[in-house]
Amino acid sequence: MSEEIQKPEITKISPPDRFDLEQQIMECWNVTTDLRHVCEYLLDAPLEVDREDKIANMLLGMESLYNHKFDKMYRTFEHMTTVGLIK
Repeated sequence: MSEEIQKPEITKISPPDRFDLEQQIMECWNVTTDLRHVCEYLLDAPLEVDREDKIANMLLGMESLYNHKFDKMYRTFEHMTTVGLIK
């Protein structure tokens, strides 16, 4: 008896709307909280070995993450202005 392999159904991603843009703006505000966490780590672990490397890695990771978040938000904004949702 052969079993049929069921393919997963692909759902279409709807174009972004103002709620998506609002959510993306709020996510970008997390940068301030993330920076506070790095500062707390800096104050809590002043004598930890390789502290500078860990902090540098945290900051480089944040840079990459927030570059992506801001790029995504800007693409949403561009789409909304192109289709006339923002004038």
